[in-house]
Amino acid sequence: MKNRSGFTLVELLLASSMLAILASTGYVVLSAGARSSQKARCVSTMAANGQRALMLMCRDIREAVEHQGTRLTSLDVQYEGMDADTIDFIAPLRRHGQEEPGATGRCEIGYYIDNDPDTEARWLVRREDSTIDDDVLEGGILTLAGPYVSELNLEFYDGFEWVSGWNDQKQFPRAVRIGILVTDPAEIETPYYFETTVAIPTR
Repeated sequence: MKNRSGFTLVELLLASSMLAILASTGYVVLSAGARSSQKARCVSTMAANGQRALMLMCRDIREAVEHQGTRLTSLDVQYEGMDADTIDFIAPLRRHGQEEPGATGRCEIGYYIDNDPDTEARWLVRREDSTIDDDVLEGGILTLAGPYVSELNLEFYDGFEWVSGWNDQKQFPRAVRIGILVTDPAEIETPYYFETTVAIPTR
């Protein structure tokens, strides 16, 4: 009787099937890991953008001061069905170096939602103007305060209730509630809503 050598066709098919199953399982595991890693990066970027924008706004609003009867003004705005509120006030001038003509040691600060001219993505813009004048929307230096911040919602506490918009030049609100919606630049994750409240010291 001759010794059996080699593999039968059935054994080869079984081995091939097992290898295919193992390869498929490995691909699924690696793909899931890659998606999980990408998701974590997206969420981390969105959280960083949101937290940075809120911290900057809180710092500025907390330092708001009265200047020649001007305090704080906010418009309750909707643009294309999304919150696009604005806020403008006077705060201490932080920039160093040579001051612009007419500079007073204080500056106009404003925040609003606009479109990035390069990508058309919505972002949170910070405006700072060291020359205080009657038009709080003219001039100044614009900087990106919140990339991919598509909505800005502001509410103000007057001591009794929360209201939308503020134009009371006799007093500051007691607190400001800031809500922003941050989108994923890769458009993978759903937008995240961040909210915080900043108290304004009694003036």
